[in-house]
Parts: sequence; C-alpha cells; structure tokens
Amino acid sequence: MGEVLLRYKVTPVDADVDFENIAKQFESYLPDHGRVSGYEIKPFVFGMNLLEWAVVLDDKKGGGDELEDKLRATEGVQDIAIIEMGLL
Repeated sequence: MGEVLLRYKVTPVDADVDFENIAKQFESYLPDHGRVSGYEIKPFVFGMNLLEWAVVLDDKKGGGDELEDKLRATEGVQDIAIIEMGLL
C-alpha cells in the first residue's frame, strides 16, 4: 500500500486564532485511511502565527481534495496551501 504525505501552510484570518483547536478540528476531517503526521505553529507576520499541518493518506484511496475543501471552510482559516507533497 502506498502512502502520500501532504503538508499544508494554514494562514489565519487574524492574530487571535486558536491553532491548537483548529489542529483538533482538522484531525476530525481525516478519512479512515488518513492520519496526522504532525503540526507546528510558526511565527508569520505582524505578530501573527501560521500553522503547518501534515497528514498521510493512502494514495490509492485519495481524499485530498475533499479534505482541502473542509480545511478551507474551517472558521478562523483564511487560506491553505500545499507546501509539500510526496510518496512515502
């Protein structure tokens, strides 16, 4: 079974976003064949932080597009971008 790693950069709508809560919400969006690889809150601009969040999905079962739609629709998220994608 092949797996793919997806690493996202998540930018907030403002400086008051609770990234710990957002990371927990993101985990609940994962399909059954996915798992969180890790996440890190990093300094961004003007006192704001961003979230780097990584997941592993089964490459044959997919689900990345649906996951991205859910991530973008999360309250407090302004934008997401894939910063890394690769087979494991």
